[in-house]
Amino acid sequence: MAGTRLAKTTWRTRALLLRRTPLREVDLIVELFTEQSGSVSAVARGARRSARRFTGLEPMHLLRVSLDVSPSRELATLTDATLEKPRLVLTGSLARMEAAGRALRWLRRAAPPRSPEPSMWSEINALLETLDDPSVDEARIAAITASSGLRFLAIAGWALELDHCVRCGKLCPPRASAVIDVRAGGVVCLSCGGHGPRIRAALRLAMIAAMQDDTALTHKRDADTVLDLVEAALNAHARGDAT
Repeated sequence: MAGTRLAKTTWRTRALLLRRTPLREVDLIVELFTEQSGSVSAVARGARRSARRFTGLEPMHLLRVSLDVSPSRELATLTDATLEKPRLVLTGSLARMEAAGRALRWLRRAAPPRSPEPSMWSEINALLETLDDPSVDEARIAAITASSGLRFLAIAGWALELDHCVRCGKLCPPRASAVIDVRAGGVVCLSCGGHGPRIRAALRLAMIAAMQDDTALTHKRDADTVLDLVEAALNAHARGDAT
């Protein structure tokens, strides 16, 4: 009955573009991460024919969008998108763009649909703002991104335990190297039989510090190792392999 239909609502919110896919001749399907409602997929009608209503519909910039949303439909309708804050320094550097692209892929894997994620929103935009800061040395980009990745895992509920064995609870000695089993959720001691890369004690302690301090990872090699761990953890959760 018409009177029982769920009403369409309009959301006006800040957003990041995560993905755009051509649809028919002139439309797009877009995946957005919104401040108001987390991950939202929407159709942008006519977006490939005219950019007037969809100014700056590109990833990494901060957007202001309007979405018509119906609870009974999987896809919302994107009615307009404007640039609220362009990030031109970021998009002018390959290293900065690669780091930002990596972080947006984290969102695609971890952000639940139509569920507000204020901490994820704050973390991703803080990273993008840092990457857009011309005073940030590009040699520090990997370390900054790796630190953000560790916090991102924690926000998603998938933090790596780095102090204790996740299976028996045994404290990891400060000067001991450790096996990080991302499927188990962190350090697994030898007696519990973990599988994964062994990291030296200094890096493990630096990873703990990096949760609060972007300067804790001082070597690019270490930052790259941490980024690999973050990616592996996200992949394990996406595949359902995490225990």
